[in-house]
Amino acid sequence: MKKQLLTLATIALGILGNAQAQGYYTLQSKGVKDPNYNYKFSLATGNNAVKLIEPTKDNVFSADQTLPFSWNFFGKAVTSYKVSDNGFLTFNTTETLNTGSALALPNANAPKNSIFAFWYDFKLASGGGVPDQIVSFTYGTAPNRVHVIQWLSVTNLAASYASAAIMIYEGKHFDVVLNQIGSAITGTVGVNNEDGTVGYSVPGSPAFAWSTPSADDAYADMTVFKFKPAPQPENDIEMTSLNLPKFEKKNENISIRGKITNFGSQSLSSFRLHYAINGDVKSMLLTGLNVAGSGAGTYDFTHNIPFSSNTPGDYTIDVWASNPNAGADGDSSNNNAKGTLTIVNSTVPRMVLHEIFTSSTCGPCNPGNVNLKTVLDPNKGKWNLIKYQVNFPGTGDPYYTTEVGTRFSYYGAGFAPWLTVDGNSAWGASANSNSYTSTNFNNASVIPSLASISANLVRSGKTVTVSGNVTPVQPFSNSNLKLRVAVLETRTTRNVKSNGEFEFFNVFKKMLPSAAGAPISLTAGTAVPYTQTFTFAGNYRLPSDGQAASIINLATEHSVEEFGNLFAVVFLQDDNDKTVWQSASTAPNGGVSVAEIDELGLSVYPNPATTSFEVNFTGASSNATIRIVDMNGREVLKQDINSLNNTIQCEQLINGLYFVELTSGGKTAVKKMNIVR
Repeated sequence: MKKQLLTLATIALGILGNAQAQGYYTLQSKGVKDPNYNYKFSLATGNNAVKLIEPTKDNVFSADQTLPFSWNFFGKAVTSYKVSDNGFLTFNTTETLNTGSALALPNANAPKNSIFAFWYDFKLASGGGVPDQIVSFTYGTAPNRVHVIQWLSVTNLAASYASAAIMIYEGKHFDVVLNQIGSAITGTVGVNNEDGTVGYSVPGSPAFAWSTPSADDAYADMTVFKFKPAPQPENDIEMTSLNLPKFEKKNENISIRGKITNFGSQSLSSFRLHYAINGDVKSMLLTGLNVAGSGAGTYDFTHNIPFSSNTPGDYTIDVWASNPNAGADGDSSNNNAKGTLTIVNSTVPRMVLHEIFTSSTCGPCNPGNVNLKTVLDPNKGKWNLIKYQVNFPGTGDPYYTTEVGTRFSYYGAGFAPWLTVDGNSAWGASANSNSYTSTNFNNASVIPSLASISANLVRSGKTVTVSGNVTPVQPFSNSNLKLRVAVLETRTTRNVKSNGEFEFFNVFKKMLPSAAGAPISLTAGTAVPYTQTFTFAGNYRLPSDGQAASIINLATEHSVEEFGNLFAVVFLQDDNDKTVWQSASTAPNGGVSVAEIDELGLSVYPNPATTSFEVNFTGASSNATIRIVDMNGREVLKQDINSLNNTIQCEQLINGLYFVELTSGGKTAVKKMNIVR
């Protein structure tokens, strides 16, 4: 995938049309609804992706591939397929026709028994951010697995590139997903049966226009064609998603919420909603609705009978819909959803962890960081923040490290500025930090935690030691629970590039003990101590960029601008689903300011101050610069001084805590200053 950047706008989910086909009917929409689908998965390390065709092939088929589950195409069982570099797959493994000339379907002169994601004369070139390739992978568990075939960054005749996918759902339909396109091209999207007598191509084929989306790598921008066996039923409710808490305190009322989609040809005016826990079924009738058909309409439901229990433990919840428009559902295979929640005795408040992938070469990252700060400022003391500087676009940020790349792959991130909130990248329509709102923050902050974390950092020269305790209020039996310690620099200024930012805050430097984290076993009420130590080796170096040939090798060198500015964010994370259960910081309010450094003999008096204070320091030079920075990282005063004793007027500053930063002779010292009147 050639990495590009998100614009500030996103396109809302919307159905573009519906067409009836002999054998299949299609529903065309914007946006991938499957919350488990991650088309960057095939690029991640350690997954089950298989490379089917590699550069620099042209007009070739892959070797035969076996489907991982039973599946029917045009009502007949198929077990294997092969893939063409020209945007289609065929279940006819003896097929030899591999042309890039798109035709309308059905057509006896087209490849038989085939699905055409986007039929076009593609090439597989080498080079670029990701070499052109075709891959497959499978995710999910039986009987709900999904097999995906992807064309990644394949090149068109205009020397641009495209990425597409076919998603085959076990025992169900299939989707064609057009992920991105570098420049507008035309071709065929459709199906052709075993002899070319029955088939369908979407309106506009063989000149269906696949144009550049407004936001590369954005799930909300992806064009999706859902192919389902014809005929389309009049009534068809899909249980699209559930919105359940992971845990809640005993005796609390828990609302059963979720979303349904109307895939029937008729609008939906009523349906019955049910849920069952331990065999106890609760049902309700919803009427007076007007949910558009053919996938165009969705409905967010809340069951009128909440669930409550005074018995701690894990609970499985079955939720299903029935009787659309007081009739039968034409496809009952998609009516059900299953969720789990845990009832606990008690909880503690959550410190929301924000992890953002950003870069000094990323234009949208500048306003993304400003927007994130705007949301966080009114919520001091409720959050922590880690900023990972990435190696793109262009040559990328000089402070990129291999551990940043590991975290990027861990989350399946696809662009910058990519924001995760307590390990969740699906907090909104996209993971773009420019879209983050106070509502998104509030939704995360009200989720309680099952553990508290204390954190302390001690620095001796270039060695940092982070220690504290993790104290759970509920036992954790998860073997994939990890404790991670991120060492950050509160403020950097030497990695300035092209995006208009001149200061960077909470910049990631090292994960302790590594990006993999440390396993931790917890028992309710018992404090578990932890200690992690790291010594930054060698001397400071400013890399020229974030590319592999330039990045810092932490075994021999470092990129820490000021060791006194180091602090740590400690967090407890479930590697099964990436959920961050709790976080803590060794700096006030999660950082976003400079830490206190006792160097140069700096002292400030009186403290607290009212209208002025004295600055005293020692050092080889009597010339220095004073900066006063507020708790949000904003510079509120800057003054050059040229003696060892100076009076700083502060009557213009409002009451509050500040950092007084003194720079002299290439050294920096920082003290906290409180203004009280």
